[in-house]
Amino acid sequence: MHKLPKTNQFVVAALYQFVSVDDIELWQTKLKDICASCHLMGTLLLADEGLNGTISGRYDDMHRFIDWLLGNTIFTAPELKFAVHETLPFHRMKVRLKREIVTMGAEGISPTKQAGTYVSPKDWNALISEPGVMVVDTRNDYEVAIGQFQGAVNPLTKTFREFPQWAETLAAMPEEERPKKLAMYCTGGIRCEKSTALMKNLGFEDVYHLKGGILQYLEDIPQEHSLWEGECFVFDSRVAVDHNLQRGQYALCHACKMPLSADEMKTRAYVAGISCPHCIDKTSASQRARFAERARQIELAKQRGTTHIGISPKASATSKLAPKKPNREMAKSEKS
Repeated sequence: MHKLPKTNQFVVAALYQFVSVDDIELWQTKLKDICASCHLMGTLLLADEGLNGTISGRYDDMHRFIDWLLGNTIFTAPELKFAVHETLPFHRMKVRLKREIVTMGAEGISPTKQAGTYVSPKDWNALISEPGVMVVDTRNDYEVAIGQFQGAVNPLTKTFREFPQWAETLAAMPEEERPKKLAMYCTGGIRCEKSTALMKNLGFEDVYHLKGGILQYLEDIPQEHSLWEGECFVFDSRVAVDHNLQRGQYALCHACKMPLSADEMKTRAYVAGISCPHCIDKTSASQRARFAERARQIELAKQRGTTHIGISPKASATSKLAPKKPNREMAKSEKS
């Protein structure tokens, strides 16, 4: 487990654990109470299969929460990752009940009963360099577009719900054409827990996944030895991080939540807070007017030195728009 960073700034914790939860309403109440007591902000997702989320707060408050989580709950062995932010990245605290803590939509898949073999970051390069190994990026296409491991297969999914269909297509290939060994990865590890369990359930035997995900790899492996190319999309205000886990070059379209490169922000389709090349043709004039008003309110709040908390544009956008910002697959941080 990572050591909680001592800082005067804000600590962000991305966490998840697959564990059987018998009374999710009771644990929802307990989590709400402790988060309120510790003045934490963010989102936690709670389901029968476990806990997942990203929260933020001051060091002492986060320390108290982590001590409580590890010592007084059923979530005693979570995957935990910490980051430090100059400003508070979240402005509300939500503890939501879900059917799944990361939504894949495949019935009967349980990472606690059947999942792939963990591979540490230090052993990952050797594995994905082996002849015949299929390296699979389990993230969505907007994430893959800004960075991935060398030679990785992109399933071209827009949401994690589409991954089972891709997996079933792979499993239906003739025996002689199917990959014999799979090496799978995601941002922080949570989607791989489910996707490797799915692959095992579909009959693949040699299935491996990167422990701690891309973020752990970037932390552990020096850039000169890295097989990672590009930046890594993250589920917070940084949008993407580089190999040093510093804020990358991408920004977020606040209308459709797609990551935008510097070149995309130079196009005529990009209007801050209103549209970008990914959504300009998928929103109506009335929607763009609402986005423009929200952008104006945010700017006014900045001038007053306050935070604007309103309805996100995604709430009024049509289903044709690009994927929503995390909680998206939390992997809100896939973290994780």
